[in-house]
Amino acid sequence: MVFGVPGTAEALLAARVLFAVVLGTLAAGNLLDLSGTIAYAESKGAPVASMMVPTTTLVLLAGAVAILVGAYPVVGALAVLGFMLGVTPVMHDFWNAEGMDRQNERFHFLKNMGLAAGALAFLAISGVPWPYAVGVGVW
Repeated sequence: MVFGVPGTAEALLAARVLFAVVLGTLAAGNLLDLSGTIAYAESKGAPVASMMVPTTTLVLLAGAVAILVGAYPVVGALAVLGFMLGVTPVMHDFWNAEGMDRQNERFHFLKNMGLAAGALAFLAISGVPWPYAVGVGVW
């Protein structure tokens, strides 16, 4: 059994909670300052920002909830991964910035790549039943 070692089920639950809190906080920030986030996306050249920002933010939030509760974790992990890989190079293009903006964008780029790595880890274990989870999915 994958989670048969004492403490692993609880560690996975803690990881899911922490991951979802971080993603939920990011999504809430986008939605609570939607006009500011849209303006920032437009300044970065994001296409159709007024539609894409709320849509992709809701995808991120749905992915976080799916991982948190363990319902369709493959879909949730792919949603988070897709958001991070699609949005990050556009919004946090540190290679085009200078000075403190470059440092700030690099920080956010690396943070998002870390979150993408977390989504990949959840995807890697999505084929086995998760303890403390709703337990519905595509596998």
